[in-house]
Amino acid sequence: MPPNEVLIVDDDRLIRWALEREFASRKIDARSVATAADALAEIRRRPCDLVFVAANVPDAGGVDLLREIRGIRADAKVVVMGGDAGETGRQHAFAGGALQFLEKPFSIQDVHNILRTVFDDFPRRRETPRYFCRIPLRLSIVDPAPEEAQYDLNHLSGTAADFGTRGLRLYTGYPLRVGQRVRARADEENGHFRKFVPPESPAQVVWVAPAAEGVMAGLRFVG
Repeated sequence: MPPNEVLIVDDDRLIRWALEREFASRKIDARSVATAADALAEIRRRPCDLVFVAANVPDAGGVDLLREIRGIRADAKVVVMGGDAGETGRQHAFAGGALQFLEKPFSIQDVHNILRTVFDDFPRRRETPRYFCRIPLRLSIVDPAPEEAQYDLNHLSGTAADFGTRGLRLYTGYPLRVGQRVRARADEENGHFRKFVPPESPAQVVWVAPAAEGVMAGLRFVG
């Protein structure tokens, strides 16, 4: 079932406005504050099911605030929002109890995905969690079609949008097709990504949709 109460903690007024508007359109009661002190006061005054908290707010670090929130309400589900946090920042967020890490800039679709991830089986956690990210990838096409053989298909670029133990979602400028087999490797030494995505693990394209400057595709790991 959907959350009854959502709290947004971010000193960026535009992000607060956009999230409040989106939740209101889904008939979810959302409040927003700009500081850690106001966030803690709100949670003490009126408990919430889900908290979106910026990794950096003016009077506290996001992970420190996350721990304080969980101290007040242990069952609150917390999503940390951050830009340029790097792997260390994401690991700190997960270690602090974050359910997901939402990397800025993000789309409303990313928020929808988090809501589905968190609340489809509420209150049970997903058995196969997905991690939302923006990680540069190198792609290669396995067994390209004859008409593709003239191209260098071992150094394609893409960006992972989310990933888990069974697959990943990515954006790329190359026109992937359903049924293609590809390999995806992180451009940087990303330990959290590598934990779920072995560097030589092939994947199959299971769906493709148009996106700005290319396509968005869903990949399922196949062994």
